Amino acid sequence: MRTDSLHKVTGQALYVEDMAIPDRLYVKVVRSPHHHARLCGLDVSRAARLPGVRRILTWADIPGINGFPDYSVEEPVLTPVGATLRMLGAPIALVVAESPEQGQAALEAVQADLDPLPYTFEAEEALRPGAYPIAGEANVLATYQIKHGDLQAAFAASDLVLEASFQTAFLEHAYLERESLLGYIDEEGRVTVVGGSHQPYNQRRFIAEVLKLPLDQVRVITPPTGGSFGGKQDPWPFTAVGLAVYHLRQPVLLVYSRSESMLASPKRHPYRVNYRIGATRTGELTGVHVRIDCNTGGYDSGGRFIPNYAVTAAGGAYRWRAVDGLARSVYTNGPKAGQFRGFGTAQSTFALECALDELTEKLGLDPLEFRLRNSLRPAEETFLGYSLPDDIGYRQVLEAIQPHFNQFAQDAGAYNQTHARDPLRRGVGLSGMWYRFGKSGGLKIEAHAELARDGHFIIYCSAPDYGQGTNTTMSQIAAAALGVGRDRVEIVNADTARVPNSDVQGASRATFFVGGAVKKVAETLVQAIFGVAAELLDTPASNLVLANDRVTAKEPPGQEVSLVEVAREFDRMGRSRRVADAFDLSPAFPIETRPEYLPLFITGAHLADVLVNLETGVVQVQRMVAVHDVGHVVNPLDASGQVEGAMVMGLGAALLEEYVPGQTTGLINYHLPNVLSMPEIQVILVEVPSSFGPYGVKGLGEAALLPSTPAIINAVSRAIEKRIRSIPATPERVLAAIQKETDTKLVLTGD
Repeated sequence: MRTDSLHKVTGQALYVEDMAIPDRLYVKVVRSPHHHARLCGLDVSRAARLPGVRRILTWADIPGINGFPDYSVEEPVLTPVGATLRMLGAPIALVVAESPEQGQAALEAVQADLDPLPYTFEAEEALRPGAYPIAGEANVLATYQIKHGDLQAAFAASDLVLEASFQTAFLEHAYLERESLLGYIDEEGRVTVVGGSHQPYNQRRFIAEVLKLPLDQVRVITPPTGGSFGGKQDPWPFTAVGLAVYHLRQPVLLVYSRSESMLASPKRHPYRVNYRIGATRTGELTGVHVRIDCNTGGYDSGGRFIPNYAVTAAGGAYRWRAVDGLARSVYTNGPKAGQFRGFGTAQSTFALECALDELTEKLGLDPLEFRLRNSLRPAEETFLGYSLPDDIGYRQVLEAIQPHFNQFAQDAGAYNQTHARDPLRRGVGLSGMWYRFGKSGGLKIEAHAELARDGHFIIYCSAPDYGQGTNTTMSQIAAAALGVGRDRVEIVNADTARVPNSDVQGASRATFFVGGAVKKVAETLVQAIFGVAAELLDTPASNLVLANDRVTAKEPPGQEVSLVEVAREFDRMGRSRRVADAFDLSPAFPIETRPEYLPLFITGAHLADVLVNLETGVVQVQRMVAVHDVGHVVNPLDASGQVEGAMVMGLGAALLEEYVPGQTTGLINYHLPNVLSMPEIQVILVEVPSSFGPYGVKGLGEAALLPSTPAIINAVSRAIEKRIRSIPATPERVLAAIQKETDTKLVLTGD
């Protein structure tokens, strides 16, 4: 059972909106009503005089940096007069009032002089010569390219070269808990912000820079959080609340409405992906040429890093003779796009795996055998131009899914033959993936462990739990390293005043990196305990074992001392019962030789069985199977749950979900999977141990999403015998594909 299960199901868990605090004020945000506009003037005088209004804050009230330069280039906390507002909902001012109603009245009374400007939501239009300037160099934020091998020779050696283009949409995280943050001055006089986040230490730094305060005068706490999927990595709400607390010196609450969350929160980047892929008639991949435009919306929001992730995912766990991959982040006036489960990789995986499936279909090859034939083996050169230090388990994943694929294919064939005159067709789709976890965060991750006076253990780390179960995982790893039951372990997590900096929890790095630090520090604490107990028992530390609340000698049997007595001896000696240690990968990956990002990868494959109505275009996903290499399973139930949830998210992206700027206002017109959408799901976890992770673990959480969307789309495409290249595959798009001539370009060479 999870450590927080009882608190959540009984309603005892306190989310931000549950936290009662006296004299609380309310923050409302004045936002731009235009997709693109220049702020020519701002008059808050009338609004400031309204009843209950305590303060209206503008860019002029920011004592430090007005933005987050190392995270989101040119995105302000509050837009200055004379600057442009690049998206609908861009922030102009903060109203702080005694009630939400008074704040809303003042918000509506703020007079902003706005000059509307031309706008576009499409990267293709923003890139045209003469396009209206939004930001960056010709509306381009960043580019990244990988190029190696002789591509011309690779294509010349191909029997078939496929050219195809793919398109994805803006996606909304749609977490149950909207953005909710509480701010106050704590007992040490620190500006304190409580809110769901992946990176409390980074949020602390952003707030400190905006307020021009020393880091030790700012505190950030991650409370129980109702979902994130990357969306609550956004620093803007934290700095806004910090600014209000700084000026008012009183508790404040900022809670987005659902429509405001839809308007202002980051979205998944839409991609346009153009592929040329070569292969021999026997199914050997040759060369790949890929160009990706990533729509970053009106602001950076981490979009400068997206091209690297887009290109990395565009090659998959396959062998290539030659590679030319280029991606760029493009400014538009859509909503700012930011972190979303699988940051920058799900879109490229969708395009690659659909292109590969089409390639196998044109060649008349088995899609699973094709992937097995081309899958990377240990020590082989990757798409990125270098080999990997570990077995990424892709062959094992494909072998594990093979019997299910064969059964699905047999079932679909039998159904379609029996129902040949019906409008319903079954299709089976397969997709693989690789995912680079760990990214470029610190390689040395710290954690602390303490022996409490009553003999239980306390672990201090920063692995924010926003629903994925990291508190439980850390308690399991600590208990295993300590040799005690989980009931003897307390986790103190994600409070910058109480725990060390364990770096940002993105890129599925929590179990691997923070778990590694927890294991290391727990082992260090055990040795410290043995050192003290050895003196009490007059026996070597190597002769001792720890079993729950006692330290016992192996020989002669019967000698023991309680952990309470050991804790008492620590205090008598004046020694700290709290120790620090770190999980450090620096020696394994020296900076002189490692690539820009850590070469740590995980793999998986999904299988989908769908039923498509050829007359209506309606798709029902009936069954799915997921296989993932996780290195070592820490918590089987949680791991399977991560995969199941990811598959449903992938189903939404494949068939239902699309955020349309200016039109999508809430869950009423943003279509999510519901109970009727749910397929039968089977999860299989493969364990190919990591050489570096604690107990051999790898990552999982984000990677579990990647293969689900292309598996479903490949199944639909095979059912209708036409290719879907734009998602979501709504009934209208499915019908259009059925009625449309193919737009695939094939270059056939040889005999």
